[in-house]
Amino acid sequence: MNYEVVSLVLATSAAARSFAPDVWFLVRRLLGAGVRIGATALSEQQTQPPAATPASWNEGGHR
Repeated sequence: MNYEVVSLVLATSAAARSFAPDVWFLVRRLLGAGVRIGATALSEQQTQPPAATPASWNEGGHR
């Protein structure tokens, strides 16, 4: 291997190792924000379910 390639690999691995915790922190923050936004959107969409109507014995597969 060439010394330049080895130097590049070592520099890249050192940079990845030093910035990896920051990247994971940002990913976790973004996922947490996405979950909060999604939960808020779902809670705003909830409506009251329609009132249950009693089914007759001829409906609903009762034997």
